[in-house]
Amino acid sequence: METKQGSFCWLELGTTNRDAARTFYASLFGWEANDIPMGPGMSYTLFRLGGKDVSGAYDLMADQLAARVPPHWMPYIKVDSADASASKAIRLGAKQILAPSDIPHVGRFAVIQDVTGAMISIFQTGEHQGMQTFGAVGALCWADLNTPDPARAAQFYGD
Repeated sequence: METKQGSFCWLELGTTNRDAARTFYASLFGWEANDIPMGPGMSYTLFRLGGKDVSGAYDLMADQLAARVPPHWMPYIKVDSADASASKAIRLGAKQILAPSDIPHVGRFAVIQDVTGAMISIFQTGEHQGMQTFGAVGALCWADLNTPDPARAAQFYGD
């Protein structure tokens, strides 16, 4: 599945209990979990449906836990350039949460907070192209932005 710029391309769960998440999403959606080593004492769970990548999960990091970041799902939007898109988002009033960074052998991403307070990630694909299925039973098919200012959010994302 090829996604175009501006489309949802990945979905990621930050959690305090990946074991429970693996069990829950396997029973709910039929997702298979594959843990990938990411370094000393770290791994990333790749969720697959019918042999296709649908999302990922990681354990919330110490700094996130200290900042009381709750478990959450993070949508990723495909961009041609994480650096250019992050810079433009900031010029449009977004707050940079995590500067553009490389994920070795995966791609480049950044985390921003939009002008109405919502968190979102932008992703410049590399070796990993993101979701391999969209809209199938058990896969992402829709995402809503809950915002106190729909008009301002629409202007931001449109720009």
